[in-house]
Amino acid sequence: MLPNKFCLFLYKSVSVFKSHSKALAFLMLLAILFSACTKIDTTSLGSGLIPGVDNINTFDTTLDIIAHTIDDVTACDSGISRKDLHAVGYISNNSQFGSSKAEMYFGLKPVSYPFSFPTIDSLNNEIDSVVLVLKYSYSDGDTLVPQKFKVYELAKALKPDSLYPTCQPMSLALFDLLGEKEFIPARLKDSIHALNEDDAYQLRIPLKKELGEFFINNAKQFTTDSAFNANFGGFGIVPDESFGGEALNYFDLTAAATRLSIYVRSKRDTTYDTLSVNLTFNAYAGHANYVKRDRGSSEITQQLSLPGVGDSLLFVQTTPGSYVNLEIPGLSALSNRVIHRAELIVEQIYDPLVTKFRTPKQLLLETPLPSDTNRYVAIPCDFSSNELTSGFSYFGGVAKKVTSGGNQVSRYTFNLSRYVQGIVTKGYSNRHIRLSAPYYFRNESVYVDPCGNSIGVFFYPMNVLGDGGVKLEGSTHSPNRIRLHIVYSKLK
Repeated sequence: MLPNKFCLFLYKSVSVFKSHSKALAFLMLLAILFSACTKIDTTSLGSGLIPGVDNINTFDTTLDIIAHTIDDVTACDSGISRKDLHAVGYISNNSQFGSSKAEMYFGLKPVSYPFSFPTIDSLNNEIDSVVLVLKYSYSDGDTLVPQKFKVYELAKALKPDSLYPTCQPMSLALFDLLGEKEFIPARLKDSIHALNEDDAYQLRIPLKKELGEFFINNAKQFTTDSAFNANFGGFGIVPDESFGGEALNYFDLTAAATRLSIYVRSKRDTTYDTLSVNLTFNAYAGHANYVKRDRGSSEITQQLSLPGVGDSLLFVQTTPGSYVNLEIPGLSALSNRVIHRAELIVEQIYDPLVTKFRTPKQLLLETPLPSDTNRYVAIPCDFSSNELTSGFSYFGGVAKKVTSGGNQVSRYTFNLSRYVQGIVTKGYSNRHIRLSAPYYFRNESVYVDPCGNSIGVFFYPMNVLGDGGVKLEGSTHSPNRIRLHIVYSKLK
């Protein structure tokens, strides 16, 4: 058996000489020597080589984690970015997390002011239809279950330069229903052949003709955006909960297809005039999104008692939702050693009842700052601002699909090597860790972590608002339980 350092040299040499045909003989020699080596391990993170565990020079251990689910349905983000997808829909019964409802509010405006609506000559033409068009992206849930949306006027126009909390519903003029639409989400992908348009991924909601007449008859009043807002507040789209539904549906307000179209038909023949008036989601338009959770008697409610040994099942739901608190007491007892890799492994539990619901795209690990225990930041030492441009390629946390028990599930892994090294070598505090699926990962002021890394201000999108939830292996559930795997060498 050859030493690990020499094996690492051989491994790199084989990789180099593979591309050189004239070095075939030398390559064969390297291969023979390499076969005598212990295994060169790579981890789930795939971010480098670590020595093989031979229990002579290199060892490994697995530390148990005490994990508890914390429900946080009242979590409130400061607001949704205008460029991000907005949610509308209703999930009546996700067996793991209960029900979810999302409402969307926005303005559609002229591209400039003063704006002149065309004059409608009652002798020659008339308003044919008024259609609210939304560019569809995807759905989280069962897309074959029908839903029904209702469209109302907002009681007050939203400011384009303001953020509105995602836990705050907007006031609607509920006695003035502008339109409604029953649809099956899966069919929103179908092609649309409308006036001068061939497109797909659209939800088209017919509105009252009176709305188009209102805009045209009052056009002279819309000389400024303030005047427009004073006459019309914008749109609020809400799901009809009594109708049912099993999906949150996501739409792109910034897409060119999203608009209010007023179509005008000529009375002189049966063809459409080319005239249509469009209001769009532009710089004058404000927006907001509201997401509400209701647990009911769902499975998560059975895992909130905080047992001392940890929860057997864990539940993480994208904001607003739930997160998990982690304690790793075994870290404090580790003697000084060289940490080659410390990897937190979290795996989804397959559940056939929720296969149509999405899991979070990315999970995040945070811990309190030593200098401010009320402020959570990414795990020190292993996180740097470079992760924001590399897609967390070193730190991890992005969902990866793996096969477990013959079923495809999501696995999340995190690289905590430097963090653990700091605990065992430099005596860094072994604080509790929070595992969550935030909408945005924010750092609003500069700080320096214990390893001397300066972390600047940033706002990083991690998940789509309200999209996804996952049931995870808990502290005591199975051999696949949440765990910290460490590969290390002893100090002589």
